[in-house]
Amino acid sequence: MNRWKSLVEKCVIAGILKLAAQKLCKSKIFDPNDTNQALTALSQRFGLDICFSHPNAVSYLEKAVASHLRICFSTTKGGMWAFTGYPSEPLLSYVAAILLHGMPANLGIALRVLKRKVDDGMVEIGKSGELASRLLLLLAKDLFIRQDPSAGMIQDLHYNGSGDAELIDCQKVSVIDFLAYLFGKTFWSRLVEGKTAFQHAYINFSHWVPMTEFISLQVSDQTDANSPR
Repeated sequence: MNRWKSLVEKCVIAGILKLAAQKLCKSKIFDPNDTNQALTALSQRFGLDICFSHPNAVSYLEKAVASHLRICFSTTKGGMWAFTGYPSEPLLSYVAAILLHGMPANLGIALRVLKRKVDDGMVEIGKSGELASRLLLLLAKDLFIRQDPSAGMIQDLHYNGSGDAELIDCQKVSVIDFLAYLFGKTFWSRLVEGKTAFQHAYINFSHWVPMTEFISLQVSDQTDANSPR
């Protein structure tokens, strides 16, 4: 996030958002059919794991670091392996979300690109298919908040309103309403006590990031090494 703070006093919000989008895509226009652009937007939000042994992995990661804001965290002694990824940056996650949802067809096209890369083995789904869970949960929130967006939210790259406005993809949502949207309106009919317990609870996440250790020391049976932020 710090890399964008330096621009706040120099640029209007729309200028910062457009710049972030251009840096992320290495293009003024997002093309979901472009493999690098599609995987960039999805990687920033869903923490895609690249299989190092895939023949296209090295060239993809090198291009992502050089041109699509992916960060090289470390390399092995001799440079044979590089450990890369996207840091937790809510503003960049918002921009990636806007690119994916900016046009009705964008998300579907990008997901088809992802499917091809999963099918050919370059993108890993996790030991128990954790990638599917990450996609389901975050895309559900994306669609939920876009049903009836609050007035004044920053909803696109051309926003020219108050600098204090909230990014649509970084807003908290009601746990009750979100789970009803995710699982259906009858979800809470069998969980009356649970609905009461969560009536004032909210949740907020805009992207997933890899974790090297569990956040809670009391939970040892988690299977996904990614955590929502």
